[in-house]
Amino acid sequence: MIAATAPFKNLLVVLQSDEDISIPLLRAAGLCKIFAAKMTVFVSYHRAMMHKPNADLPDDLCAIVNQQRAMIEDVLQTTQSEDYVNDVICSWKQKTSLAISEFITESSFDLVVKAPYEQGEYTKLFRSGLDHYFVSDCPLPLWMIKPRQWDEQLEVLACVDMCEEDFDTHQMNKAILSTSDMLARAMKAQMHVVDCYYGEIGSLQIDYNNKRGFKRQASLKEQHIEKLKLYISEYSVADDQLHVEEGIPDDALPNTATTLNAEVTVIGNNEDTNYIDRLFGDTAVALTKAMPCDILVLKPSSRT
Repeated sequence: MIAATAPFKNLLVVLQSDEDISIPLLRAAGLCKIFAAKMTVFVSYHRAMMHKPNADLPDDLCAIVNQQRAMIEDVLQTTQSEDYVNDVICSWKQKTSLAISEFITESSFDLVVKAPYEQGEYTKLFRSGLDHYFVSDCPLPLWMIKPRQWDEQLEVLACVDMCEEDFDTHQMNKAILSTSDMLARAMKAQMHVVDCYYGEIGSLQIDYNNKRGFKRQASLKEQHIEKLKLYISEYSVADDQLHVEEGIPDDALPNTATTLNAEVTVIGNNEDTNYIDRLFGDTAVALTKAMPCDILVLKPSSRT
């Protein structure tokens, strides 16, 4: 589990050469201020250069690096945040996911920060290979940034799963709550907790005993609330900060985040092995696209 006292100290900010760098950079700078952290900026030119013939490649790649550094410094100077940058890495020889994977192995980062990869209307029907890598295959937690301004009153939405009762889900739920509580305290925000259930079972079950007679069975929603209150007993969560929503997470969680006007949503993503999930994207991948706010995706390696 991520320690509450030293959550994120070494951030890896991933930029694409053809995106607006100001949104992820300024958010990362804000996180550095909150956590007293430093960031390394990684910029990939692989996609831009792979489609160019050799004759169109610039002679002086150092000029590109220096230009990128200057652009990053210009953005961060607007908030006097340039001192938070440890280094700027420019990569063009390998595809981004492979270069990042090797770079992470050689370094000691504890969080990846990036904006979603922008896709065309047709390609939105399929998962982005790069975003899928960061959500599902990259071992580090991922902070996916959305282009919205934060309000003065901040909300952190912790998304837990009371449907599954296996050990991995239990551990992930604990990590989500612990991390969300840490974020709420560090950001001076209010923590909300949400759980989804798939609707009441159509059949009717009546519990009858000769001594006590008929006994009312708890609804699915009531069962989820009962389980959830055991999880949150150690946190200061009022009843109006507890949300149990009917529906699949892909729809219910973005709706809840919109209703609360949350600034960041915290979810977990255990390793998926299902072929359909790997092809079209699992719930965590879908949520990184659908969420109206920033989303922090914890991984199994984020837990102890």
